[in-house]
Amino acid sequence: MVAKRMGVLVLHEGVDQYLEELRRRFPAVEFQPIRQPAGLEALSGFPAAIAYSCVTDGFPRTEHARLRDWPGLDWVHVGGSGFDHFVADGPPGFLLTNGAGVLAQELAQTLLGALIALNRGFVGALRDQDAGRWRPWSFAALGGQTLVIVGTGAIGTAFAALAKALGLRVIGVARTAAPKPPFDRVVPLADLASIAAEADYLSINVRLTEATRHLIDAALLDAMRPSAFLLNASRGAVVDEAALIRALDERRLAGAYLDVFETEPLPESSPFWRLDNVLITPHCSDRVADWELCHARFFMANLERRLAGQELLNRVAGD
Repeated sequence: MVAKRMGVLVLHEGVDQYLEELRRRFPAVEFQPIRQPAGLEALSGFPAAIAYSCVTDGFPRTEHARLRDWPGLDWVHVGGSGFDHFVADGPPGFLLTNGAGVLAQELAQTLLGALIALNRGFVGALRDQDAGRWRPWSFAALGGQTLVIVGTGAIGTAFAALAKALGLRVIGVARTAAPKPPFDRVVPLADLASIAAEADYLSINVRLTEATRHLIDAALLDAMRPSAFLLNASRGAVVDEAALIRALDERRLAGAYLDVFETEPLPESSPFWRLDNVLITPHCSDRVADWELCHARFFMANLERRLAGQELLNRVAGD
């Protein structure tokens, strides 16, 4: 009698980049690629115990969330860090892992570049260049300035190390305070408002939960110095966007780097586009050329652990 092969769904527009490698590395596993949302309907009866879920613009997270109702699934791995679409309606009925930290260095490097761009006034320089305007300016040296990083996970820690190399004082904010290199100190989330008042730069590096939704609100922005900058490459809804727009427009905040927004793509009507003290990137702060392959190979490493009966990496939900 032939043993039944394990079924694995692969939800990803770009699956063909690594499908052959999957099949070569796991010959006893049956991989079923789903390249677009319509494929979910066509393959609704495919018996799968495992799913790999990689969100792209053409295959959005709202469609991936339909895996919650797929019968027989006991493990879903997210090819990225965000998994709020799977837990928005409560814990899923399967084990959930993610790719948090896979591209932490790349995202931290983007944040460092954005911090330097804000410090050096590059946003204004680009506007002057477009206008053919020669207008020299000065800027504050980075050494000795204070960077507050909300979230001391893989990305926050990588960013802290880079910032420390430039001489910044780096303070981490976590749910509970505990010493953690390379942070100069770590304070509890309850102290966020008071520590934000010390920040020259405030970087948001936490995932979106009900506890972090609008964590950065009008009161928190009012606590910051008018000379301070905000950086957000986590999730747009962590920030009260209306309050941030007012603070930036009224110069109660010097500027911001924003890679994520509550509504994406960012609508053309958004005031963010028209603010002259904002640097915007379209949710691509860690999108190195081979990002999809990097996440797929992390899933492969986790799948090897699963088949060997070992503990899975990056468990975020489920039993």
